[in-house]
Amino acid sequence: MSFAATARDGILGTLRAPDLRREALNYGKLMSGTLGRMGLQALYFFVLANALSLAELGLFASAAAVGLMLASFSGLGFGGLAFRAAAGRPRLLGRYLGAYFAGLCLTLPLGLALALPVWLALFQAAMPLTAFAAILLVEMGIWRSLEVLAQAQTGLGRYGASSLILTLGASIRAAGAVLLAMTGGGLDAWVAIYFVTNLLALAVVWYFLRPAARLRLRLRLLRARLRDGLMFAVSYFALNAQGQVDKVIVLSLADARLAGIYAIASRLVDFTALPLRSFYALYTRKLIGEGRRIRNAVRRILTMEAVILAISTLGFLVVVGLLSQWPLLLGHNIATALPLLALMLAVPAFRNLLEFHGELYFVGGRMTARAVVAVGLAVLGSGALALLLWSTQDIIRVGLWLNAIYAGLYGLSALALFKFVTGRT
Repeated sequence: MSFAATARDGILGTLRAPDLRREALNYGKLMSGTLGRMGLQALYFFVLANALSLAELGLFASAAAVGLMLASFSGLGFGGLAFRAAAGRPRLLGRYLGAYFAGLCLTLPLGLALALPVWLALFQAAMPLTAFAAILLVEMGIWRSLEVLAQAQTGLGRYGASSLILTLGASIRAAGAVLLAMTGGGLDAWVAIYFVTNLLALAVVWYFLRPAARLRLRLRLLRARLRDGLMFAVSYFALNAQGQVDKVIVLSLADARLAGIYAIASRLVDFTALPLRSFYALYTRKLIGEGRRIRNAVRRILTMEAVILAISTLGFLVVVGLLSQWPLLLGHNIATALPLLALMLAVPAFRNLLEFHGELYFVGGRMTARAVVAVGLAVLGSGALALLLWSTQDIIRVGLWLNAIYAGLYGLSALALFKFVTGRT
């Protein structure tokens, strides 16, 4: 089945009333977990942003960004393929999960080795190697595995279990941040708490909430799907890089304090994507499992993009409005980021639309095309940000130009997607 046919199938497709009720119920289950996670993540963010100094927060956010980018390759990309298996061929889920965990044993030490030059260049003077490695292990191994288990449950249609996994992880993380605030520790104490709480979350999820699939390692499957897995990993890395490498660039071209301010603004922008990601999960599973054709794919994609733009912008305006009215509502450190945040009006919508484009490629099974487009956008975006920071570090100019950078990335992504959906490539 072609990508165009798959895309035509799903976006606000022709559903009967029972289908609409079922999809609404499923989305409600996902959203209930999302709303809970939003509250927990807001608590986590608020406490952590005020428990650490801006410089410490910048260092932690930058190290976590390195780990998140490397986490894209965790398990050789079989985490994403496990979701597809759960949605389309659930009897094979145990084999794909087995391939993921086998690949994880290989990618963890490789990721740590690849990150060593980054530590030497950017973190050596400010963060011990053990702390840097602990943050990377959380992002590459512990949290990524928890996400894979949640995605597998979503693919199986067990939305309540999927939401519970991520909510549980978020709650334990938030408890760790509260513990840090109560004890008054600094970055070293937070890294230790961060590692232990995430490990605890994975242990609880593995014991109580993992999918009922027996892990099996099949080398034949590993070899046959390795290319697809790596293409997924490359594209996932590029998509992650669009939202994470900027923190590393800011740290390298500016200083830890500005990196902290940027990390706060970026995190508040991320909150606008949480309700949409629940929809993406449900929508993607529906498209993978169906094969009907409907007309007007491009028009329906544009309609969905309008909805994403409206939700993203409205949510962002609410956050900025609250902080403008009560600057100290979330603490002094977050108030410091308000001048940058208030200028990034278009950034949330364009970032969320880029993520939506990536989901459409994933549904069509076109991992290579997804990887090529995502890598190209990540390189262009990183280069543009580096040039911006090289020319100015004035917060007002940086905030205004970020809108132009993301608008350009969206335009290129939309052009590539349009050509791909319509077959004009």
